[in-house]
Amino acid sequence: MPTDYHRSSLHVRLSVWIDAITYAGAVATLVTLAALLLGLVTGGGPSQAKFILFAVGFLLLGYATVRLWPSTPSDLDSQTELAGVEGDSIPETADRTRFQAFVQQLPPLRWVRSPPPEARMRTQGKLLLGSIAVLLVSFLMETVFGI
Repeated sequence: MPTDYHRSSLHVRLSVWIDAITYAGAVATLVTLAALLLGLVTGGGPSQAKFILFAVGFLLLGYATVRLWPSTPSDLDSQTELAGVEGDSIPETADRTRFQAFVQQLPPLRWVRSPPPEARMRTQGKLLLGSIAVLLVSFLMETVFGI
């Protein structure tokens, strides 16, 4: 029984990270394609796309940080958040957007069973990872590709 528990716990943690990394990759890919298109349309090319990625990456980072910031002391109560309940016995509903539904259909994530709702990373945390990925793409354009 303990080995089954650890395997299921490991599976849940792995599926949570696959979900988060897939979300971050989708955010970075869409923002990069939009920045490259905007750079080409305005005549700046990849150099302007790099600056757009840098600016959008920091804006997304700030937005995700503000969204993750607790608004009340009760937001810091770890038992309520970990249990997946809000109040006494009402289960917390996960907000599902069209973008999240799109990400669920992407290859690595659609092959993995999704984690239970109480174990999932919140959208704000995934967006924070996505903003870091956008900044990483901008950094790689600067250092690796010399743009």
